[in-house]
Amino acid sequence: MNAPAKTSPIPDWLATLLWTAVAFVVFDQALDRAFPMPADPAVPPGRVASYLDAGRSVEAKLRRMLGEDDTHAAPVTLSGWVDPVRWPADRPLEPGRRSLTVFGPSFALAIGDTLASSNPEWQFRARGGPAAPVSHVFALWRVDRRRVHSDAAVLGILASSLRGVNAASGATWMFESPYPYSYPRWRAEGDSVVGDWPSLACSDSMRAALASPGRWSAYGRELARTDAWYRPSLFHASWLDHSVAFRLLRKAWAQRENRLMTAKLHDRHGFLPGAEGVRTAQALAVQFTREVRADGGVPVVLLIEDRGYDDHLERALGASLRAAGVPLPVHTHDRAAG
Repeated sequence: MNAPAKTSPIPDWLATLLWTAVAFVVFDQALDRAFPMPADPAVPPGRVASYLDAGRSVEAKLRRMLGEDDTHAAPVTLSGWVDPVRWPADRPLEPGRRSLTVFGPSFALAIGDTLASSNPEWQFRARGGPAAPVSHVFALWRVDRRRVHSDAAVLGILASSLRGVNAASGATWMFESPYPYSYPRWRAEGDSVVGDWPSLACSDSMRAALASPGRWSAYGRELARTDAWYRPSLFHASWLDHSVAFRLLRKAWAQRENRLMTAKLHDRHGFLPGAEGVRTAQALAVQFTREVRADGGVPVVLLIEDRGYDDHLERALGASLRAAGVPLPVHTHDRAAG
């Protein structure tokens, strides 16, 4: 007589599902450990590690980038802060020379350096940050003008960075490679511009906030008020940062948010009339021109059309800025076309 077959307490389909889940978790964690980011933030990661890490939360990236102190931080995290305590010391103005200060992203700084080197009368200075939007470099101007007089001041406006005008930090609108520097989100009021200055204005203050849950939560609430790019689920860390699969999903979501936010400002035909970035850039350029002249200096506004923008920035801002008396001696699309 045959014995009755034993029945499993777990249905086959459920057992298969559970084993699949276990295998997925094991593979996910093995992949996470096989391609770690370098412990030293100053060491560039490998291509695979960088790709798998791109979807990590902004907070987790900043913790690694900022390190224990400035000497152990990634160099890029020390650039662009509006607090001048860490700014490089200015060398005294040499006799017979005049100061030329360029405020802008690296493109503008390189152009300014070339201009100054071709004319020995000018002594070149630079204030800026990586991929700095015009709202950020205008904040640097506001701080710098209280410290140093510039005989000539250049404001660089980068087409691809106009997206960051309605942000308050380079850490929100550049999710995959965030820059921690912060700045006001400016708005035009009457004949001037106003903005709320950030509570975290240097690497030390951000490092201290990261070490204090209360201060970090307060910074999140500040960004929720001032930064249109801020998304808590993209910004704040959680245990899901340890999952490669979830990081890839978060990266895809961040890219979708980037496309949606950019579409409110720019499409293949150019910048959209009336978009916040365009209106704010115009107001800041006009205010910059007014303030430089009030200080007895010569203002210059430089429109920088980087790849994919053709003459879009010139078409969006050129005519209105010239009508407002803003000097635009050249923009980069002219030079590329010539």
